[in-house]
Amino acid sequence: MQRVDVVVVGAGFAGLTAARRLQRAGVSVIVLEADDRVGGRTMPGRLAGRVVDLGGQWVAPDHTRLISLAREFGVEAYPQYVDGNNIYDLGGQRGTYKLNDTDLPATSLKAVQETVNKLTALATSAFTVTGDLGRHAAGLDGGTLESWLLANVFDRVAYSYFRLMVRATHSAETYETSLLAFVSLFAGENHFEHMTSVRGGAQDSVFDGGVWQLADRMAKELGTAVILGSPVRHILQDDQGVTVRSDQGDWRGRYVVVTAPPTMANRIQVTPPLSSQRDACAQRSPLGNVIKVHLAYSRPFWRDQGLSGQVLSDQTDFGPWFDHSPRKGGSGALVGFYNGATAHKWADRDPIERRMQCLQDVAKYFGTAALSPTDYIEEVWGRSAFHRGGYGTVSGPGVITTFHDALREPVGRIHWAGTETDADYSGYIEGAIRSGENAAAALRKLV
Repeated sequence: MQRVDVVVVGAGFAGLTAARRLQRAGVSVIVLEADDRVGGRTMPGRLAGRVVDLGGQWVAPDHTRLISLAREFGVEAYPQYVDGNNIYDLGGQRGTYKLNDTDLPATSLKAVQETVNKLTALATSAFTVTGDLGRHAAGLDGGTLESWLLANVFDRVAYSYFRLMVRATHSAETYETSLLAFVSLFAGENHFEHMTSVRGGAQDSVFDGGVWQLADRMAKELGTAVILGSPVRHILQDDQGVTVRSDQGDWRGRYVVVTAPPTMANRIQVTPPLSSQRDACAQRSPLGNVIKVHLAYSRPFWRDQGLSGQVLSDQTDFGPWFDHSPRKGGSGALVGFYNGATAHKWADRDPIERRMQCLQDVAKYFGTAALSPTDYIEEVWGRSAFHRGGYGTVSGPGVITTFHDALREPVGRIHWAGTETDADYSGYIEGAIRSGENAAAALRKLV
């Protein structure tokens, strides 16, 4: 049995960040990754000879840790393409709008703003100024967002807008999400607006060569401390340390950091068993579901129509999608998603059938030229053996108020990291990096 100070389970951005910080501080580490690659919920693919991201992709101006990491490795970010008109097709209304403007019907636009105001007021009552749960939190956590929308939003376009926003940002449905979980997005300054925006928001920029390369660079720096194809099956802890049993052998450490999503972490046997709070929380924190698709074309023909390439529609299974054409050269590309219920619907279908549905949905708005891509690549995350879902966890009714801190509180010598454990950037690569930093900082005080 080999010995280290800290065993890290998972070589995504959280695990690699934690291991890197610890190793630089003189702490011996080993990183055990179940998959045959690093990166977690980031993943490279090749589209028409070009590297694209099949997982996490975008970076926002306030993703300071991710931006700093990219600068360290000399990787440049460039703005998401936004020139031209975006298309919306919601609740029986179809139109176009510019990046910083909207052409929603006046009554629908008013309904959207009124709904935002109501949700912001609920956030004020549910959370304190320090972000702790307030006295009205339990009441909001007892029902779903869908129930609240049905009772409070009577404009069809506005109703469809919020349903699609949840699907796009959480890869889940409004009937799966507690009202409190969604209201939490309105507790921070412009948090919801940030999540749903392109310029200045969560979809502001992308990395030249893809974001996955940053994980690859970190792993190469760690060298032989990263072991791939090594699923962890059992963690045993005692007063002196932990024994971690994997397919590539057993490791003895003083502590272990588990960075897998809660539902995947719960598949690891733990002796003695985890606290009932932690176990119950993980059982009730499923991942959303997403299929990500890239399409290549000989040229970005939609731009000839004055379109940006961005479409938000409740009339198609595929969507939303964006322009992801190369910075140089004349070829074109689109990137989009099946999210939530549509991802569940299409995940187990024949790949050819899934591709045809995608092309038909794009052609609905961009014309028959969309039916003839030069290349197509997809990743069905719900079928990925060691990931089994989307960007982050979905908090159903009762989860937040009942298990508020259980996802991040250590259980003995077992510490937790991963994007779900970060309070401010859950679901983002930024959150994964910050969680890895926090885990490393805590363990440096203990070893």
